[in-house]
Amino acid sequence: MDTWEYTCNQSPPEALKTVRFHVRTKVLEHNGGAALNGEGIDLDFIGHDAVARIRFAKIQAGTRISVIVPDALREKTFALMAGLVSKRKIKPFEKPAAEIAERKPFTKASDILNGHLARPDFAQHIEILPQALAHAGQCLYEHDGKLDKALTHLATFATKRAGKNIPMHRLKDLARDSALGNLYRPMVSDTVVRVHGDHYRFEYQGKRTLFDEHITLGGGYPKECMSIHFIWDESRAKLIIGYFGQHLPTSEDK
Repeated sequence: MDTWEYTCNQSPPEALKTVRFHVRTKVLEHNGGAALNGEGIDLDFIGHDAVARIRFAKIQAGTRISVIVPDALREKTFALMAGLVSKRKIKPFEKPAAEIAERKPFTKASDILNGHLARPDFAQHIEILPQALAHAGQCLYEHDGKLDKALTHLATFATKRAGKNIPMHRLKDLARDSALGNLYRPMVSDTVVRVHGDHYRFEYQGKRTLFDEHITLGGGYPKECMSIHFIWDESRAKLIIGYFGQHLPTSEDK
């Protein structure tokens, strides 16, 4: 469960109307629905026993918008909120400078990745393409151990998958058994492929290939969110990482 925070220069009632209008027009694209209650807006989605809650509180500059997001709804909720950010209706909440100074230093995402690549147990069933290494060098994601754990669990996922020829409908169960939990998605939506498919295709063994399996960490702006996209090469028993960096475009990005 995460809480994302945004600000809006409108009053809480006006901010609620702004968010409600956007969500109402977009949530159906993600197989979901939105409901008003006395505190704000609740989002639910078909096939998920979880609810994301959007709440509004008055601050001096206008309104603080808090989004309480269960792990299972990260990606769908991120797509809705990213649309509001891109339209400049809201912006991510910026902590006061004093609070930022107190945060412990973070390790670069590329440094964490290189540390794992140097381990034989990681490299046994995982390979990263040159373009993904280049993406990693540009990745702004800041983390407090989440990426390190995710890569460890990704290696477990690849090891358990090797030589098993596991069907797609069982991959989520394998991801949960490997402690990836709801970070893992076996594919991207048909809408995303249709609108932004080129962003998800990378050169592998001489041809452009759709890298639709992925894990996503966090939500919001690049320092708070990133994705790792990969495919499984059954003949080589290898998980091939084709992208490692900022969250790729969603159906909200036209």
